[in-house]
Amino acid sequence: MTDEETDRFTYTGLVLQQQPGSPTMYLLTVDAPDLLEWADVPNAKADYMAGYQRVFNKDRAQEISEFLAADPKNIVPGAVIVTAAADAVSVEDTEDPDVVRVSLKVEDRSFEERLADIYAYFSARLSDAERASIETGVDPTSLEADEEETENGGIPDSYIAALTAELAKAVEDFDSLTPERQSAIRGYVDSVSKPGLIIDGQHRVFGAKDVSQHDVRLPVILLPGLEMGEQVFHFYVLNNKAKPLSPTELRRTISTSLSNAEIDKLWKRFEDAGVNPEATRWTHKINTDPTSPFKDLIDFGLGGSGFIKENVGYQIVSKFVNMPRKYRILYADIPAWQQGSDERLTYFYAFWSAIKERYAETWAEGVAEGGGQFFYKAAMLVLQEFILDFLVQVMNVRKVEGKPSPFADFDELKQYVMASIADLPPEFFTTEWQEKQLDTSDRRAFLRGQIEIAVRNQGKFLGNQQLFKKS
Repeated sequence: MTDEETDRFTYTGLVLQQQPGSPTMYLLTVDAPDLLEWADVPNAKADYMAGYQRVFNKDRAQEISEFLAADPKNIVPGAVIVTAAADAVSVEDTEDPDVVRVSLKVEDRSFEERLADIYAYFSARLSDAERASIETGVDPTSLEADEEETENGGIPDSYIAALTAELAKAVEDFDSLTPERQSAIRGYVDSVSKPGLIIDGQHRVFGAKDVSQHDVRLPVILLPGLEMGEQVFHFYVLNNKAKPLSPTELRRTISTSLSNAEIDKLWKRFEDAGVNPEATRWTHKINTDPTSPFKDLIDFGLGGSGFIKENVGYQIVSKFVNMPRKYRILYADIPAWQQGSDERLTYFYAFWSAIKERYAETWAEGVAEGGGQFFYKAAMLVLQEFILDFLVQVMNVRKVEGKPSPFADFDELKQYVMASIADLPPEFFTTEWQEKQLDTSDRRAFLRGQIEIAVRNQGKFLGNQQLFKKS
């Protein structure tokens, strides 16, 4: 129920602490429309991925509405999990020690006030290094730094840091932002301005709200004052136990919803839950780093301009960053691999930038058309492996000569990558392939064989190869 004069929603609830040291929870019963008066959903969107929730599915919510409306015996008994800002929640004891009165305060504040609060909240979440990266005067908001900006410090290290820099600019001069970024920020601010955030159960809530015959009451578990890192962690645990998050959803959630400081704090718990927190950042970084040849090309399933599926991008970068032992001769003496650091991505960028330069027109056409044979998962994985195998042969010779790995010098790495595919013409990727369904181990081996034949023939007689012959 609500007190309209004070904008307070007050409920009688049960208090529960599941185990010593765990957060205190309150079990409430709330009408679905009332819940959405004081709680919202931090959904991720293509233009603002800081929300950790899955993309809202209208059809799924409608199915729940229709199910509830079809028969009064139909119920959805699972509890909706909600957190709320600690300063918006007050708890009053009753005569029964297990029963409390919980009140939630909803303030009517201007957009400018809410924007300033969110900026302050984001800034407080950053590590010292992230905060320093946005205090250099560099504008990282578009994630498209030019050369001069990169020399002066470049974009911040994490997506949250980049958004914090943009929010600082928005607080100072909102009108200076493009209409697209203004809209994205307004949408995000509106979605997180209510005191409550729904961690789990968004489709049940919106489905129940749309039942027209009567209000539907929902069991709600309220967790006041849950920090963002804890919200994301529990979102992962809850959703991965019920309907598992796809690897793409998981990587996108962690890399775009948490600052580096928050990821570091949760590192051990993520690892214990079977998540490699370091790997979750790779596809986000190759999609946003100005030096990455894959910048803006990764599709996280949220709309936007990217066309390389996130899981494809992840396989390509992970197979490079975590190379099999057969390539150890290439990276054994390279500090980035010895340390297991994200600096390995700079080698990945140099490697693929050389490929991009070799097939400049093919690459540009594929980007313009949103795909093409060159950007097939099998094509990129096989091409990457073919070049790495070539570099191993190069390294065997260099080792005899007492020379270091080609990875020791970016210019040499580029030269050797270009040399490895000098006899593999662009037509190999632009001429229509008659063999389809190449994404199996056997078919990738076939594609590898076709690449080797083309290279031996110095790019001639492609029409004689099985890949291009019509049945």
